[in-house]
Amino acid sequence: MIQTVIKQPAETIRLPLSFDAPVAQILATTSVARGLVAGAAALQAEAGLVGGLVTVMLTGGTDGERYLVTVQAGLDAGEVREIEAEIVVIDAAWTMPDGGAPYLSIDEFVRRFGLPETVRMTDADGSGRIDRALLVAQLVDAQAIVEAHLAGRYALPLAEVPLPVKKAIADLARASLYPGGAPDGVAEAARASMRMLEQIRDGRLTLPSAVPLSPAAIAADPVLFDAGERAYPDGLQDYRL
Repeated sequence: MIQTVIKQPAETIRLPLSFDAPVAQILATTSVARGLVAGAAALQAEAGLVGGLVTVMLTGGTDGERYLVTVQAGLDAGEVREIEAEIVVIDAAWTMPDGGAPYLSIDEFVRRFGLPETVRMTDADGSGRIDRALLVAQLVDAQAIVEAHLAGRYALPLAEVPLPVKKAIADLARASLYPGGAPDGVAEAARASMRMLEQIRDGRLTLPSAVPLSPAAIAADPVLFDAGERAYPDGLQDYRL
């Protein structure tokens, strides 16, 4: 299985590769662009060998392009083996409209659901690229929904983001990326996350790593919820329980 790694355009990363056996020498290292972005800059891939372990230094690349990096190595036993990794170069930085920090990164979203599904959900023009603007818009909406449910119980913004919060943002954003209606499993995951958020809002579930508001603050400053307009497509018409 090809390993997928997300890299920022200006970022330099070290990617360890496991050959499941000590490596005697590196025979070849190549980096090939998929051709999704016209005139994309090369991704520089330089493999190093220390104590039988291989690490690839990755620099450069163009936002939106994907690169296949292949390292061919000779093992101690004389066997020649190759490992491939797909490098997705994307500007993964985003903030809330008020400048607040994101609770879930683009990298975490892709790791949770996989690159093929993320591309399929966001690739409106068929280019094979992640539509960053579309994905960020759904992450912003999902985080706003989560914060609305936490605001009456916990100090915001969260200094440490618990895993249930990350899961809720991921599930809600994922469901909203299906404009024609989310598949049953995706829709049910979003509904389950909404039920969890309602339990947190009502004090029936707690977030141990979050800082709770004092009882006096909760009583003095209640949070009012306005149903407003539906944030999800008609395919989730039974989303509100």
